[in-house]
Order: sequence, then structure tokens, then C-alpha cells
Amino acid sequence: MYADITFRMTSKELFVETLRLERNDRIPLMLRDLTLGLDAANVPTDAVFGNTYDPELSAKSVLALQGMMGHDVTMGCISTYSLEAFGGITKYPSDGIPYVSGYPLAELEVLDSLVPEQIESDLLRGMRRSCEIVKERRPDLGLCVNVPGPMTMAGFFRGVEALMMDTIENPDVAKRIVEFSVDVISHEMRFLYDGIAEAVFLASATDNPDMIGDDQYLALSIDGVRRLTAEAHDDGILSIFHPHGVFSTDDRVDVLRASIDTGIDGFQFSEGNEPLGVLESCDGRCAIMGGVNAYSTLLLGPEKRIVRDTNRFLDDLADHHYIMTCSCSVNRGLPLENLKAMADTLHAFNEGRA
Repeated sequence: MYADITFRMTSKELFVETLRLERNDRIPLMLRDLTLGLDAANVPTDAVFGNTYDPELSAKSVLALQGMMGHDVTMGCISTYSLEAFGGITKYPSDGIPYVSGYPLAELEVLDSLVPEQIESDLLRGMRRSCEIVKERRPDLGLCVNVPGPMTMAGFFRGVEALMMDTIENPDVAKRIVEFSVDVISHEMRFLYDGIAEAVFLASATDNPDMIGDDQYLALSIDGVRRLTAEAHDDGILSIFHPHGVFSTDDRVDVLRASIDTGIDGFQFSEGNEPLGVLESCDGRCAIMGGVNAYSTLLLGPEKRIVRDTNRFLDDLADHHYIMTCSCSVNRGLPLENLKAMADTLHAFNEGRA
């Protein structure tokens, strides 16, 4: 386990103070581990997601990966979408990643019968209990709960292709689905973070201007992020937004600034962005997050390339309020030794700065 006993701040304090733009002398590492911990602990996916969610196995897996990588922030639990409560279907392959195979709003008429509070299911209670166990065992670590962003949750409810068609053929229906999704996210995040987390992470793969266009992004994603961030702040919780798409080009400056204007504390860019192009708008306004491409570099290696790319992000961002992540979540199947090469490079960098 990476524990620097000479460093007087805990990982949790480092994470929080970096997000608050209060320090930048040491770079925290946050790995958005949704299922990779299962590989670290050699636990089948369907052992956690059995007849009932197993919070002990989940917490064991989360902490097994943390022990290998030494990251400062965990997500507290092995994650899923929790949409079974609304009639959705999620599959849990024993050695794979959970995936949605049946959408609750495949038939739109169902929407009138659903209420956001349904999200507070036994599955979500199990995920929260895992977060509690992680916090009890490692109170020194930061804890950030993972929930979908507005269009991303709407895509889980409706199906992304159907939702995209709704935005074209029936925009009022699309708007209603997104608004309902934000209501659900609000309940989910508050249920998960209450009393145990420092931050909420809005995981927003479908909140992507490359996919839905700048206008739809501004109309359907931004208001929801603003509302969720304000609610989190009211509860004393920090907010991180991770939309996909390219934000580092000159033609996306206004879209990036609109994202930051929602009041978020951290903006994580995805693969395909130039960090300095994002930094220009984030600097002094919110922490910047991102790093090595999870889908190419971390997946395929080799180690030399991982170390080179990690150092490139450190060269560009280390003197700013930067939290290192990779470009997206880490899931089972990602080679553990590749992720460790990235983590070890950051740890060596921080030790050299001490």
C-alpha cells in the first residue's frame, strides 16, 4: 500500500483541497473504478450482483485495487445502473461488465407510472453500504460517488438511439425524459453520498456535444448539471462533471465555459482533448482532471508509452489544480500492470516534489 507517512495531509484532505483550488503542490490520483476492483480481488461480477448485492465483496474489491494502485480517491462501490427498480434489465456476466439489456422507457407510456424515489432500491442500498464499509475501513481516503449525467441517465432509461430520435422527432418528449432523469439522479446521488462522501461524479458519456450537437448539449445537459451541482453544494458536497466529446478546440470554448459556469468544482476531459486547450478555461475556476487514454494506451500499452503519456499530462498540468485520472472509468479486463505503470509514475513524480 502506498502510504506516505511523512506527508501530514490525508488523501481525503488532499483531494478536497485540490478540488477547492486551495493547493496544487501534490497531485491526487483518482481512479473511477466501476468494476476493475473485481479483477484485483479475483471476484466474479455475479458474486457481487447476485440475488442481492453483496456490499462486503464490493468493498473488498474496491480496497484491493486501492492497495495495488495507491490512489487517493475511491468510488466506494462496484457500480451498476440500478434501473431494475424501474423495470429495466441489467445483465451481469461472471467475468464481464454489467450492461443494460432492457430499457425502462422502451415504451413511453410507462413514464407516467414511474416516480424518481424508486431508485432507492435494495441494489442502491447495497451500493451505499459498500461505500460505508470503505469509509469505515479507510477514513483517510477520499470518497466520490458515481452517478450518470442528465443525457446519460436518459439514455439508460430510453436507449440512446431512441433518445436521439426523440430529440429530432419529438423534442418535448426528450426534454421530459431528461427532466425525469435529473430528478432520479438527484435522489440517487443524495442517497449515496449522505454523510459519507466528499464529492459526486457526474459520469456523462452521452452528455457529449460530438454526439448530440452543441445546441442539444446546452439545452438538455447544462441545466441538469447546474441543478445537480447546486443541490450537492447545498449539502456540502463537491461536484465533478465528466462529459465526453472534444472541448479543447477554439470552436468549443463557449460550450466548455458554459459547462464550467454550472458551478462545478472539477471538469474531467475525455480522450481526444488537448489538456492545455481545456486548462485555459478551467484555470482558476475549477480543478482540471483527465489523463492517459483508457481505451488505447492503458488497454494496450506498452509500459513505455504509458509512462510517456503520463509524464506529458504532468508536464502540462502539474503546476495547476490538477487531479490525475485516466480518460474514463476503469473496468475489469484492463491490465492491472498497465494501470500500475501510470500510478507508479505519478507516485514517483509526487515523491520527487516532496
